[in-house]
Amino acid sequence: MIHNTFIHSFHSLIDPPNKDELLHALENAPLTKDQDFEWTLNCSVTTERLDLDLDVFFPSLDLFFKDLEANANLNISLHEVWRNTYSKGYFQELHDHLPLHLSGVVFLTDWKEGDAKFYFHHRHQSEISKEWRDLCLGRNNYFVEGKRGQVLLFPSWMMHGVSIHKSDNIRKTVAFNLLFNSK
Repeated sequence: MIHNTFIHSFHSLIDPPNKDELLHALENAPLTKDQDFEWTLNCSVTTERLDLDLDVFFPSLDLFFKDLEANANLNISLHEVWRNTYSKGYFQELHDHLPLHLSGVVFLTDWKEGDAKFYFHHRHQSEISKEWRDLCLGRNNYFVEGKRGQVLLFPSWMMHGVSIHKSDNIRKTVAFNLLFNSK
């Protein structure tokens, strides 16, 4: 059996137990006064910063930390939450969310053929020899085709982006970042 010696790149795609409540909160959240996004200069996406409490994410976070078998009693705070809308030709460049701790995406629409895809990029791919890449470790990107209501959680250091949206469908997500420390 192959074992992961050191786990540092991982994610969880969760079907939240409060899916209807979560979707309602994210689709109807009021906007904050501050709608300036410096990081949108290198991408093409419509963004809206939301005024929302952390409570709506707790059921998904509980499942995530339980699955991770985390023993710490964490003090978690919501750093920022924003809605993304992708029209044809829109995309999100490759990036991470450091120095934050945990990032998440909630899919507000089902993925359909031609829609943009959220993806993780293997930032250490260049450190793997050609022979190992050819043998079994050659994947540079891991794509996620999210379904409406699913919550994707991952460490903020992971490189990720959104591919070019090629369809006429509107694709919507909500992204958020969390900070935490042990009590």
